[in-house]
Amino acid sequence: MTDALTIAASALRAQQINLGVIASNVANAETPGYKPQQATFIPMNPGIAVGPVVASAEASVDIGSELVNLILAKTAYAAAAKIASASNEMTHTLLKSF
Repeated sequence: MTDALTIAASALRAQQINLGVIASNVANAETPGYKPQQATFIPMNPGIAVGPVVASAEASVDIGSELVNLILAKTAYAAAAKIASASNEMTHTLLKSF
């Protein structure tokens, strides 16, 4: 069960960083010369981490793409939170049985 919590916690941290990158892109969409950034994810054992935040190949910020990225990050964050909640509930149920 601790592996599930470790994986969920790493996913929550990774998506938190990803949301920061998306927010920065949206905030700087009208800044002349700004290159959009992109978080890179690195699979770990167990879990996931965020590698370097790199400049995107795009010449400017595409708000539509950023909104799609935001929805994906929100969904991934919600899934990781559910994993943490389910793991916590299973641990409590297991401990009650003793």
